[in-house]
Amino acid sequence: MSASPSGKPSGGKKGKNAKSPRVSAGDGAPSLSKTSENDPTNDPKAKKEVTSAGQSTPKPNPQSQGEKQLETATGGADGGSSVDQAKQTKAKKPKPEPVKKPESGDGEQKSKAQLKAERRAVQEAQRAAKEAKKNEGVGGAASGPAAPTATKKEAPSEKVKPKAPESSQKTKTKAMSKEAPKGETEEEMWARKEKEILGKSLKIDNNILNLGFQYFHHKIVGANARCIAMLVQLREVIGKYRTPPEKELCRDLEKSLLAPCITYINYCRPLSTSMGNAIKHLKYHISRIPSEMDDHKAISKLQEVIDTFIEDNIMKASEGVAVQAMTKIVDGDVILVYAASSLICQVLKMAHSKGKKFRVIVVEGRPRTEGKSMLRFLVRCGIPCSYMYIGSATHAMGEATKVFLGAAAMFSIGDMHSRTGNSMIAALAQSYNIPVLVCCETYKFTDKVQLHHADSNLHARGRDIIDKGRHNRPSVLSTAPGDSKDVSGSSSSNSNTALTPNLLNLMYDVTKSRHITVLVTELGMLPCTSVPVVLRKQEDLVAEV
Repeated sequence: MSASPSGKPSGGKKGKNAKSPRVSAGDGAPSLSKTSENDPTNDPKAKKEVTSAGQSTPKPNPQSQGEKQLETATGGADGGSSVDQAKQTKAKKPKPEPVKKPESGDGEQKSKAQLKAERRAVQEAQRAAKEAKKNEGVGGAASGPAAPTATKKEAPSEKVKPKAPESSQKTKTKAMSKEAPKGETEEEMWARKEKEILGKSLKIDNNILNLGFQYFHHKIVGANARCIAMLVQLREVIGKYRTPPEKELCRDLEKSLLAPCITYINYCRPLSTSMGNAIKHLKYHISRIPSEMDDHKAISKLQEVIDTFIEDNIMKASEGVAVQAMTKIVDGDVILVYAASSLICQVLKMAHSKGKKFRVIVVEGRPRTEGKSMLRFLVRCGIPCSYMYIGSATHAMGEATKVFLGAAAMFSIGDMHSRTGNSMIAALAQSYNIPVLVCCETYKFTDKVQLHHADSNLHARGRDIIDKGRHNRPSVLSTAPGDSKDVSGSSSSNSNTALTPNLLNLMYDVTKSRHITVLVTELGMLPCTSVPVVLRKQEDLVAEV
């Protein structure tokens, strides 16, 4: 069907070269022309629909909008020439900008850049107001709210750094106070620590106060002795406790009474492994006290727990260790011991009481010289003894048959923690193929590990290493205040004072498990690798209770 110049259809099928009707856009406006759908030169996307009246209505296709504008500018040329000209002009002319929606307030259209700048200005204003509120809370804010800024570069200049909170300032001050002043001598450090102990003792019970001073001046030594003394004093302190109104004993007793006492004792001298295990045992039973239990019954129960721990874990355990170790002593043995150990004393006394004939070599170590008390005890029991310093221990290994050592703690990897010098004796005995028997109660076992003897070690006064009395100490090694004269009575020079060495006096060392032959406990004779097994068994027993 072909279209007439008037735009009406003439009937029949459309021809190949039939032209689409021109649609008038109004008076004085140029007309638009389009080819039919079968024209190969026509863009397939720019199609039109023919209405029943014979007029064509173009689809609102945005992609063909540029072609329509080009055809309108050229006067609506017919045929393929108009299409070719539209394609050439389309390649040269840039794409039109997207239509911008007018804002609700006014009829103007804003670009994306302007909208982004407005959003950014709002965000900067909110950020500035937030910083102003924060500064007002700290105390350094301005009187009025901060003005909004349009750019990000201006925001950092307006920010004011808030002051550090008071808690952090107090922590820094406390840490600085703990640091030793520069140029402080060892004697000045010990004097300062003694004054601090007096300052911390204002709110401490007198029993705990006296105990702390005895620990500080080493009047009570030994793992068992220190643990028993602490438990006895805690028993007395707990007996004086009364629960305040609106408080629970299981919570307030540990927080208000035990915690300050334990902190004070630990400051006087660090807690040993035996003391730590005893405190853990006591806290466990305190936490299991019902809140409705009467104070008198609860305190009596806790005192009974302390008595039971001393009796079972220390006294009876020591007897069990002595019975087990005594079986390894035969007639004619030469037993070598180092320094002093209450458990070793009990083993040797029991073996002598059973009629066994043996001899003991006591090896002494400085500066504590605790072997003298060991020697004194054995002589009173009627046991033949020899006494020598650790420097001559190699001569004693030639005649010794067994080595007995006492332990302050046993680590989970099988290493022994004890008085300085035990590791040297154990290594020396192994080189001579002499068995080393370590006697230790199981309540001294710990799951901790100490790889080096300097880790978590206790330092004693350095002057004890060379102190044999004020008049026998060289002036160069004089560290005590007031020691300004040497042996001859002449005043020491400033150069000698400058040459004063820093003396290191460690109290404990670590003996490796490879140097230990067997571990003697109240459970029997065990290898050192069985320590974690015993710890696991103790945990299971506590869980069952």
